[in-house]
Amino acid sequence: LFSDEDAPFDREVTLDVGRLVPLVTWGTSPEDVVPVSGRVPDPMDIADEVRRAAKMRALAYMALVPGQRIDEIAIDRVFIGSCTNGRIEDLRAAAAILRGRHVREGVKAMVVPGSGPVRRQAEAEGLAATFIAAGFEWREPGCSMCVAMNADTLARGERCASTSNRNFEGRQGAGGRTHLVSPAMAAAAAIAGRFVDIRDLAAGS
Repeated sequence: LFSDEDAPFDREVTLDVGRLVPLVTWGTSPEDVVPVSGRVPDPMDIADEVRRAAKMRALAYMALVPGQRIDEIAIDRVFIGSCTNGRIEDLRAAAAILRGRHVREGVKAMVVPGSGPVRRQAEAEGLAATFIAAGFEWREPGCSMCVAMNADTLARGERCASTSNRNFEGRQGAGGRTHLVSPAMAAAAAIAGRFVDIRDLAAGS
């Protein structure tokens, strides 16, 4: 949707995101997020007792420790797509990272386009071929692993880089651990087998 050219606004804000570091969630809520270059925070630094207890529970569920580097967290699965990040622009961004590269051995990765038209367009543009050549499964549109649909679930203890919209306990399978990332960051994690700064891969390193 676009505003009319002469539409008045109460306020106009310009943001420079050129230096914005890619983000990764560490806990069991979308708010539990830090830069990929950062570390897992320490819940003991939180003054509020209720919030501190919630973050300690999240750390225990995710099997992480305070101070742990985000870019040293290894992943088992990668899920790109569904309704949240399955647009054609999302698939283009992920495919751009994957061209000429391959999913790391031991990592299982899948792509689920957001709709039938998106799937057909991605196939027409050659994006599906790029995903398949890189070692991804190319699926039909649907909810899939976003909500642990059918057989698309994480096993207990498996860790997933996911482009879905929620990461609460059991979201992608009982005992599964979900880290929310962008489509490009998910593609990069599939290649490296861990979380990496997408800007490094984009630069060719």
